[in-house]
Amino acid sequence: MNRRDFISAGLVGLTLVPVAFSGCGAKKSPRGVVKLGGTVVYDGKPVPAGFMITFTPAGSGGRPSAAIVEDGGKFYAKYSSAEDGVEHGQLKVTIGWDEERNDGAPVPEGFEALSKSYGSLDAALEITVDKANTSFELSFPKK
Repeated sequence: MNRRDFISAGLVGLTLVPVAFSGCGAKKSPRGVVKLGGTVVYDGKPVPAGFMITFTPAGSGGRPSAAIVEDGGKFYAKYSSAEDGVEHGQLKVTIGWDEERNDGAPVPEGFEALSKSYGSLDAALEITVDKANTSFELSFPKK
């Protein structure tokens, strides 16, 4: 799966989340959901606004959450349209840029390799989230 497919799949997933939770009695995660926020840096510099971060539970089962990077590299994960956070436990963290979502803007200078290096689950960062550990500085080193 190339970067474009990854981003498109993530955006389709985010688009479908409100539909999935519009019915009555949406299921809660069996793993539990905790709020997650923080900052994201690449090679020691805050990641510019507009990148999309995906948090995918490691192992089988579970549902991904996503966040759009804001000014200053800040992010806040969304589990669904109605619930903030991520499923707790071991997560694989990917990041990507989508020109369409960013009104055709190219990847900001100095961050071109970020999506290529960390845009797939095979190259993802791994973090562990629990109720006591919900604020992170996601640090993506230059490869």
